Amino acid sequence: MNLIDRIEDGLAGKYSGLNNGFDRINNYIFGIQKKTYYLIGGNSGVGKSTFLDFILLNAIQDAKNKNIPIKVFYYSFEIDKLSKMCNWLTSTIHNKYDIVISPEKIKGLGNNRLSQEEYRIIQKELPDIEKLFSEIKFIFQSSNPTGIYNELYNYAANNGEIIYENYTTSTGEEKKRMSSYIPKEDEYRIVVMDHLYHLHKERGYSTKEVIDKMSEYAVFLRNMFGYSFIFVQQFNQSLSSAERLKFKGADLSPQQSDFRDSTNPYNDADIVLGLMNPYKLDMNTCMGYDVRKLGQSFIQLKIIKNRLSRDNIGIGLYFNPSAGSFVELEKSDKIDYSLY
Repeated sequence: MNLIDRIEDGLAGKYSGLNNGFDRINNYIFGIQKKTYYLIGGNSGVGKSTFLDFILLNAIQDAKNKNIPIKVFYYSFEIDKLSKMCNWLTSTIHNKYDIVISPEKIKGLGNNRLSQEEYRIIQKELPDIEKLFSEIKFIFQSSNPTGIYNELYNYAANNGEIIYENYTTSTGEEKKRMSSYIPKEDEYRIVVMDHLYHLHKERGYSTKEVIDKMSEYAVFLRNMFGYSFIFVQQFNQSLSSAERLKFKGADLSPQQSDFRDSTNPYNDADIVLGLMNPYKLDMNTCMGYDVRKLGQSFIQLKIIKNRLSRDNIGIGLYFNPSAGSFVELEKSDKIDYSLY
């Protein structure tokens, strides 16, 4: 593609991106784009998996509404199939009926029990969830990077044409290599992984080497076949350590050094998003918001890195874990805390 073709595609709206469920932040990240590598980071318990599913479900629904073909590969190494289905039922019901039927209630944990009306709603929505699951390629067992690469490579090869070119090596040997790719269908190809630490080891690699190999494969698959990747990576403990908390007036928001095990995914990614719960860090204020009034539901979403536009942008979110939902907060000087 030459520059004028790219400009004309932009004028035609081909890079509007799929809806991710947010508003203001898309002034900078533009929804879910094709051929883009996203990295989501955060401490344990901050809601990374729920955030990932929130943006993915919104993107899938948007693609269906616009009749845009979409293929999703979901490597869920932390959450099993039944738990994931319960979580998605909760999100779907909340979006459709504006009521909360928590995963704990759906599973009947402890004293949580469904009412007859809640059970009726679940029976009505369950076929759609089962259909959605059948359309997504889920992998719930840990896989190694090369196995994942082979699966994604084979899908691309079977659903498009790989163009090869001849070249001569430094020793004068004639060889062929991939030069370009033509897909059969102009579809979104989204690969989701939750999370990188749980990749299966291969070749005697360390955890860092396995993560680095997966990221290396992702860059190639993005560039050659147009895959988009949404990876989740755990933060190390420095973000919540006493040493960092000493600096109450300093910027405690997520940064590159917070990513655990390897920073290669950070370096390779196009867009890096960090999630932080200021309440759990004993902060009184964050981005001008009164943390005490918002409590544990207040999440700071920060664009740490952004090859598409500006970075170092923070957005306040209100997180409802029982509903699997996130809402962008009004700016701190306009918020009405009584609504939350």
